[in-house]
Amino acid sequence: MREKTATFIGHNECYGVDHSAIRIEVISLIEKGVTDFLNGGMGGFDWLCARVVHELKNDYPQIRNYLVIPYLTFSIRNKDIFDDIIYPDGFEKYHFKAAIPKRNRYLIDNSAYAICYVKHGWGGAAKTYEMAKKKKIEIIDV
Repeated sequence: MREKTATFIGHNECYGVDHSAIRIEVISLIEKGVTDFLNGGMGGFDWLCARVVHELKNDYPQIRNYLVIPYLTFSIRNKDIFDDIIYPDGFEKYHFKAAIPKRNRYLIDNSAYAICYVKHGWGGAAKTYEMAKKKKIEIIDV
């Protein structure tokens, strides 16, 4: 069901990101048939997007908000905004630092769309953004 799935890619620091701009893009994806939203839950942008999807569930009850964790001891700040938590099969074999890039690849491999806030070329968000471009998933920059 990759064609009905979107993810989010962005920096932890995302001051000035417009909540309503993300909301508009998420609604646009819902109108295209996207029902599942995968979230890495690592930084400010991830949490902003998770809250937007959670809020939109009132108007679009068919959508699902998933948190994809890289390791079992991952700290989850606010479980109740997610419909489910995914711990991908086989991830128990990865050291926790290696598990994060693997989780990011999982997000990309299982999504047709990515709403992104990437403003510089270093760090995990930038690497994941480049991965998404190579995989040719539809990128939506905010």
